[in-house]
Amino acid sequence: MFSNKSPKFTRGKSVGCSPEYVYTLDALTPSRVVSSLSDRSLRVFDTGSGANITEIAKLSNAHKSNITGVSVVDNSTAVTAGEDGVAKVWDFRQNKATRELSQSANLPLLSIAYSKLTNTVASGTELVGQDAGVVLWDLRNARKPVREYIDSHNDDVTCVAFHPTNAHSLLSGATDGLVTRYNTTISGEDDAVVQVVNHGASIHCTGFFGNDIYALSHMETFSIYRPTDKDDEAEEDKPENQATVFGDVREAWGCEYVVDIGKGYVAVGSNSDAKLSLIPMKGEKVFLQHRIELPGAHGEEVVRCVLVDERNSRIFTGGEDGNVSVWQMEGHLGEADSEWSEIGNDRQKRKKQREKRFKPY
Repeated sequence: MFSNKSPKFTRGKSVGCSPEYVYTLDALTPSRVVSSLSDRSLRVFDTGSGANITEIAKLSNAHKSNITGVSVVDNSTAVTAGEDGVAKVWDFRQNKATRELSQSANLPLLSIAYSKLTNTVASGTELVGQDAGVVLWDLRNARKPVREYIDSHNDDVTCVAFHPTNAHSLLSGATDGLVTRYNTTISGEDDAVVQVVNHGASIHCTGFFGNDIYALSHMETFSIYRPTDKDDEAEEDKPENQATVFGDVREAWGCEYVVDIGKGYVAVGSNSDAKLSLIPMKGEKVFLQHRIELPGAHGEEVVRCVLVDERNSRIFTGGEDGNVSVWQMEGHLGEADSEWSEIGNDRQKRKKQREKRFKPY
């Protein structure tokens, strides 16, 4: 979908949840999406194929206070974080929480991530007094945390992210402007911290590009950092380890704010002209000439989340207008329709072959 040309997308159906804000969108399966909203509910949508979407479940009061993050475990399970200080495991076959993950300090949780490599959940906490940190649970035995790193940040931990292939590499970003990389096999925090990056502004999101680390701030400043050893100051000064600093990206990327950094794209929005764009990105390269425009977006309201379904060439968006919208690439039937079309074509081919084979002299 993110190719060397800019496909056109048209808005399909929308589901309205106004006056609530739509915070997150995550895919359980190719036809099931789970979302968290500002009324503390979780919603499950059937997305079928094409530009269709229907709400099929609403789990009210999923947390006692705001839901701050959702991370999918498998096609029927997700974990959520809440400002009530609890992480929950949800089974959407039963549409209920099956486990609660607690922590000793009971600090409000602001972010969450799941690693399928180790079956581990990580969550970042709010600063309360002098405490703010990262808590990890092993879902195979989640009665208590397996790690609690509480000294690496001195402000709210707004995001956590596992490395997709390195099972024990974890990032945390906070409003203190720091991004910290941990080796989670180590229990002692001083030794577990292997790198600290000072981005200089409150962290909106962080993650990995390969082994490199990206950081986006709430001031829309963006940089990519190389993995280095915190104990080797000379290593950071080597030319090959210098960060790629984009600075404030709003003018260069033609936007007013960045929604998210996704797999192969960056999503950016502009309220003043009601636009949302997805710009293809590969490492440090941003392909502005191939941006995908979603005109009208969510009007003058902020777009909070974007979910890309490359399998069916669709994009889902959620915003502060309370809508979840589907955008379909023009000329694409959707996978299910395509499969039926192929079946129909095969039948026609077989029919012609039979007619040719048994054609009388």
